[in-house]
Amino acid sequence: MVALLRAVFFWLLIVVGNPVEAQEVKQGNAESSQPGGRLTAGVSFDIPGLGYKNPKTGVIGGFEPNLTRAVAEKLFGAPDHVAFVRVLDQDRIKALEDGRVDIVVSQLTITPEREQQVDFSVPYVVTGEGLLVPKGSEIRRFEDLAGKRITVTAGSLSLKRMRAALPSLPGATLVIRPTSSASIEAVANNEADAASNDLLDLRFLRSASDQPDQYELVDISARFDLKPFGIAVKKGNSALVERLNKAIDSLKSSGDIKKLLDEAIAKVGN
Repeated sequence: MVALLRAVFFWLLIVVGNPVEAQEVKQGNAESSQPGGRLTAGVSFDIPGLGYKNPKTGVIGGFEPNLTRAVAEKLFGAPDHVAFVRVLDQDRIKALEDGRVDIVVSQLTITPEREQQVDFSVPYVVTGEGLLVPKGSEIRRFEDLAGKRITVTAGSLSLKRMRAALPSLPGATLVIRPTSSASIEAVANNEADAASNDLLDLRFLRSASDQPDQYELVDISARFDLKPFGIAVKKGNSALVERLNKAIDSLKSSGDIKKLLDEAIAKVGN
């Protein structure tokens, strides 16, 4: 399963970057200057391997929190100079606007509409649109969603896309859930026929489920634009965006982002 998981990812954008120099970073709650600065990051807490808070230990782990720690080390000289706050899809941008977080690292796709609301770093990973369906489902392509119940996460790009697509899917209905994990539960509980989300989320969620072999993934990325994930910051903070871009480019160039993703895939696949 780990091999399959790795094989079907849309891989990272590789951009050569320069090492991040010690420069001041100011944004929201962020303390400035190296090495004592800090960031508050909004991340997911419900997707094992991608962004997850262990309910027993309280440890926050997964690809995106670990990427954030690597960025903090580039900016401030230490990976622990970041505090994590849970954000749901529907409140990611509001959390930035309200100053509750300095950055959001939570599968936030860069789109023209969102670029009017927040500023983005360069992408740290690119994925595509997908479906999670029960094993043996007759849903094998986008058009097969006609007449089906489609579960989507509130506030997500997948919700927006599926709403827009409903006229082309006669009889299809949407089942909206507050989190990505709740969408998978809707399929497991026969409350929905398919879960629509990005392939990255779906692969982690399937692998972390109690019975991963009971689900299949359907790639519908050819029907939609790809999904580049960027680190979002409050609109107008070009200085922080510049620092984040340098950090991400450096981590790409060194292979560290790919390594973090590989480690997350391997861990959740066990």
